[in-house]
Amino acid sequence: MKQQIYALIALSLLTFCTCKNCIDSKTSKNFNFDISLISKDENNLGKAEIIIKIIDKKRNEEIQKISFMSEFILKSESFKNGKNNKSYPSNTHLISIENDFGDLIVADLNFDGKEDIAIKREEGGNGGPLYNYYIQSESYQFILDEYLSNEMIYFPDYIDNKGKSLHVTVRANSLTKEGVNYHYDKFNNVWSKSRSEIFNQ
Repeated sequence: MKQQIYALIALSLLTFCTCKNCIDSKTSKNFNFDISLISKDENNLGKAEIIIKIIDKKRNEEIQKISFMSEFILKSESFKNGKNNKSYPSNTHLISIENDFGDLIVADLNFDGKEDIAIKREEGGNGGPLYNYYIQSESYQFILDEYLSNEMIYFPDYIDNKGKSLHVTVRANSLTKEGVNYHYDKFNNVWSKSRSEIFNQ
């Protein structure tokens, strides 16, 4: 009887839970990422749980696990095989189709020379995917940056290391786009926002 119950539980998990897992050892110089995406939607068009284990390459040991539920839709291709994970240098203009700069992104987002990460949390609307931003601390932990995650949300198309700012191009309406700059004050550890050019698409 117990075996039948266990079999039913296993079958239900297979039926109602779609899991994907990949190991990314290429995107970061210092860390490997063990990435899992768990969805109860067989079409992977609903909410999903994203679990990322961060592994120190030198010590080959897990130093942190980040886990959260997507806010809305994540496409079935998201986080698949790590093929859409990216690493970007500073002071380079980035170009992307539909503002999708990657699923997991490694970049120096607060200009301190350390690798930070951005993780796609949903596909978003016309403006492109939305991201959670994690800043690497002195103790090699990745801390969620509430301001960037809740205010900037889109990934920047220019990371200005000299000017200590992130530039984002966002859709203002159906006909125009707007540039927004997020400036970092490293002495007070705060961000500020300024709007720049508005241009036709």
